[in-house]
Amino acid sequence: MIENDIRTRAYFHFENRTGKNWGDSAANWSQAEAEEMALATARALDISGELFTFRPLSRMIPLLVVPSIDEKVANGVISATTLPVEIRRLQILWHPPVAPVVQLNDEVQIIVEGLPARTDIKPGDPIYASDMVPGSEHLVPPTINGSSVKYLLFFSSFMDLTVYFDFAPNAPVPSPEAPRMPRFELQKLAARSDFIQANPPETLLARLKHLGWPPSPTYYPSLVQTMAQPGGDTPEMIASTIIALHGAEYWRKRIVLWKELLIFATRTPYVCKAIDEYLEGDYVSAIYVAVPQFEGIINDYVRSSGGAVAREFRSTLSEFARLIESRKVLLFPRFVLKLVVDFIESGSFWNNTSRIADPKQEVNRHGIAHGVFTGFETQELALKFLILIDCVAFVLLQDQLVRGVLN
Repeated sequence: MIENDIRTRAYFHFENRTGKNWGDSAANWSQAEAEEMALATARALDISGELFTFRPLSRMIPLLVVPSIDEKVANGVISATTLPVEIRRLQILWHPPVAPVVQLNDEVQIIVEGLPARTDIKPGDPIYASDMVPGSEHLVPPTINGSSVKYLLFFSSFMDLTVYFDFAPNAPVPSPEAPRMPRFELQKLAARSDFIQANPPETLLARLKHLGWPPSPTYYPSLVQTMAQPGGDTPEMIASTIIALHGAEYWRKRIVLWKELLIFATRTPYVCKAIDEYLEGDYVSAIYVAVPQFEGIINDYVRSSGGAVAREFRSTLSEFARLIESRKVLLFPRFVLKLVVDFIESGSFWNNTSRIADPKQEVNRHGIAHGVFTGFETQELALKFLILIDCVAFVLLQDQLVRGVLN
């Protein structure tokens, strides 16, 4: 919250007599401060961007993308043995009465315009993202036979999703004005792509797994940049950086999203309770509330997806992975699913307690659920369990989206 914003609002209340006690400067200030705090909280918890990404995709993928993949398999364009298709780029074009056109990965071609960052560019020269002035880039709307069309454009980068869309060209009374050219974050997308190529997620996540940290999309770029600094690769520095990345604002927003999309269904209150206890510093309670939920979350999801829940949890976990890999589409790299399943199945989580060297550092279900360990209740261990819940939520959300059952 910026003091100038409060001062401006307080003056507005005085000048326009909108304050509850507008003639009292102290009262105007208090009212303005409370209103700015409420606005800041609302902005911090705003998930409209996420909903505008997830919900359209949840309708379009089963309705248009999956049938298109089936057609490509039937025509030999895609081999059935390569399914599911990992979608890095997707574009859907609508131009009634013609059927929608679905373009996947390398089929997607876009045009971006922007101001040149240098003056020596000649016709025919290759253009790179760095050749444009940052912030000047705009996406040129796609056309079919010279006519602007409605479109949805999607990018997936590691565990991050970005969507652009414009349905105005198909409005009942289309605007005679030139089609809108939305801002396109070319520099940001290119920088993220280059950064991930230079710092492969598999390498980073394997290193973190040895330290007991579950997979998470939040590690890029801050944690990677910290680890590249002198002394930044120590377990203590890694832990402090991850703790800082997962503060109250992060978790409050996750809770709002999970509640809205019903990611955990009836287990949502328990997940929220674990987070609340963590944020209040009660790590014992946070751990004891979180630990029993993993089996329940996986079992519930397998059951609701038509899978078989086995007596042995490892068998149900394998069924969970099989169900997700049986879809025609994945919106994240296949190795992410493998890392999540391996972390739970073959990492410290499901190990016998006799194999746990440090209960304060290693995520282990049995030692806590059966009361074997004491003195384990550290902030670091509590956060590891919460990040694992967050990562499972990511997989569940993506799968619900692909199946078209997202709330």
